[in-house]
Amino acid sequence: MRSLLFLAFSILLLIPHISAQTNLTVTNGSKNIGKARDRKAFVWANPSASNMVFDRWVGNTALVEDVYSASTLVNPLSKNIDLTATYKAAPSWSLTEETIGGVDVLYYIPQNPVAVIFRLHGTGGSAQSTLSSVESRLFSNDAVAAGYGIIALDSVDRGNGEWSLAPPPNNPDISNIQAIIANLQQRGLLSANTPLVAQGTSRGGIFSSLVVYYLNFQADAIYIAYGANLIMPQTTVPTIFCLAANDDQAMVGDAGNQNAYNQVLNLQGRGIMASYNLHPSSPVYPERFWRIANLTVDDSHAIYNALRANGFLDSRDFLIQNPRGSNWQSVIPPQYQPYLTGISSVLGAAYASHNFYSDHNARVLRFFSDALAASKQKLRFR
Repeated sequence: MRSLLFLAFSILLLIPHISAQTNLTVTNGSKNIGKARDRKAFVWANPSASNMVFDRWVGNTALVEDVYSASTLVNPLSKNIDLTATYKAAPSWSLTEETIGGVDVLYYIPQNPVAVIFRLHGTGGSAQSTLSSVESRLFSNDAVAAGYGIIALDSVDRGNGEWSLAPPPNNPDISNIQAIIANLQQRGLLSANTPLVAQGTSRGGIFSSLVVYYLNFQADAIYIAYGANLIMPQTTVPTIFCLAANDDQAMVGDAGNQNAYNQVLNLQGRGIMASYNLHPSSPVYPERFWRIANLTVDDSHAIYNALRANGFLDSRDFLIQNPRGSNWQSVIPPQYQPYLTGISSVLGAAYASHNFYSDHNARVLRFFSDALAASKQKLRFR
């Protein structure tokens, strides 16, 4: 009798968890709930159509972590939840490429931009790679849809593709950014009052902390890096950090993530806007590769099936090993070999390794908006 009561009690305890698996419906998107005990589900919006971007989740959104993020978490508990991904119109845009100050520059500047974002590549990167990577392209699309302009440039060092971290006037990369700003202002593409912000990735993130400090930018977004240690204790520039939970680079890793966290505490302690965001790993759901240009949902399923069948994903569709060294490329069907760079970008974001990821687009753009609003408020009361 006691055994039967214990069994009945155990079943009752499991009912909310089982319901969490069965009571979440997603329209225009995908879901991955995993094991019954997880209590949280991942949801993703389907890729947007041309000249559209993700807008928000609608429906039963009370338990959605971020309704404005195309990929987010939901805590279904025992409730019936219906979510629908919605989209909004976005302007058609293209990049202009020029040589300014001796370096390659790519830019798109609309009339009366909300602000212009200087996007700064990681080690070994370039202006081109900053804007062409699938995860990074999604950030640019969302930024343009929100009224921002984009500027990307090469670092002076083309051997290693590294930014100088020296202070002015001995920093040629900062000098180039000054020259680009002056050039675009002289041609009327920027005004003296156009707000400027930065988004730097990896070493480009360390460099961006120097740029915003010395050139008086209004906000900074540092991805998979921390700010320059000599600058962060004295900067007053609002800064959002977007780190990766499984960062495997010697420059960052757990120690670098902790350094960024400490820098956020210092900024907040001095009354400066700052935000720390640690991106977790997430499942490689069957539609995940659909976001790669020129691939269909069926193509995405084929790539997913190849990874799944060859033991690269666990029972919940999480990557078992860091894709940087797991040799997943060897199982990708021949027709998708030309897309290995895009697949690598998507897998790196899913594993939360040292890669740019698009999951925090909405929160970064909200942070920029809040920082710009706070700056206007200060000017109003001077």
